[in-house]
Amino acid sequence: MTDLDSWVEALEAELDLPPGTIDVPAVLDLARDAAHAVARPAAPVTTYAVGFAAGLAAAGGIAASASSGPDATEKASRLAARWVTD
Repeated sequence: MTDLDSWVEALEAELDLPPGTIDVPAVLDLARDAAHAVARPAAPVTTYAVGFAAGLAAAGGIAASASSGPDATEKASRLAARWVTD
């Protein structure tokens, strides 16, 4: 088990999340996309915003399934890919 794996396991427990809730590869991919396409500080801001959107969706009873269209992670990654700065 890596330090990151241990951290995520402890974080899920501390936040009362079911084990395996955090999709580490997806979060890291999203952070990379935002950092590279927008700016480094966009990485934590983007991952926070996506988590917040997921929480709101869950609170509203909206299932995060592929059949219901792209989830917040996919939408944010696509936005980062389209992002053009002057």
